[in-house]
Amino acid sequence: MEQTAGPLPTDDVSHVVYLGEEAAPLFPLAEHCELPSISADVLKSILTEEQGYPAQSVVIVDSRHHFEYEGGHIKGAVNLRDPSAIEEFYSRNINVGKQIAIVFHCEFSSSRAPKLFKHMRNLDRLAHMETYPELAFPNMFLLKGGYKAFFELYSELCVPREYVKMSDPKFVDHLRVSSSSLKRSWNQRSKDFTDSHCGDRDEPLIDVSNVHQKEKVNTTCKCPISLRFNQQVL
Repeated sequence: MEQTAGPLPTDDVSHVVYLGEEAAPLFPLAEHCELPSISADVLKSILTEEQGYPAQSVVIVDSRHHFEYEGGHIKGAVNLRDPSAIEEFYSRNINVGKQIAIVFHCEFSSSRAPKLFKHMRNLDRLAHMETYPELAFPNMFLLKGGYKAFFELYSELCVPREYVKMSDPKFVDHLRVSSSSLKRSWNQRSKDFTDSHCGDRDEPLIDVSNVHQKEKVNTTCKCPISLRFNQQVL
């Protein structure tokens, strides 16, 4: 299979070079992080194919607003910023999930990226409730410090070589529109969850946070999750 330089430019992983059976653990993890995280140094090593890291098997998910992404992003990153985009990515690529690694980030990797990470992990946990601890996408990471930390060290690996902050006053109108759309999308997930599970008040809600207490990584999203893929309820 022909390899392409850098991580995947879109959410289509049909041309990815898959990880082998003995790939895990893939990367050294950053310390003192709630979710599995890698440093900017490790991501740089992935992008430049140092130390044999599988750059061709890594998908970088930039969860910032579109104006931030267009203003400057890590080479090859795909801009997925709302739950519907993550659900589409999950459903399209579930058959190859074990053979790729995903690195999520936002501006600081403190809110938006962790939220999408947890949403995708919750989707995965719910899809495998009967086969725990199986996951379709076991290799998921956050970029510690987000785009800001990476850009400060390796701006030469960003295109364009710029950093647009979410709070940039030049984009206040874009931020208002994008934030409103994002809020509606998360609110819809909350409604889907309520409609799917609150019809009978005598039945308890599914709470994946307490299904397996031994799991080290907290996979519970603070927002109620969606159980819908392509208009079908799982």
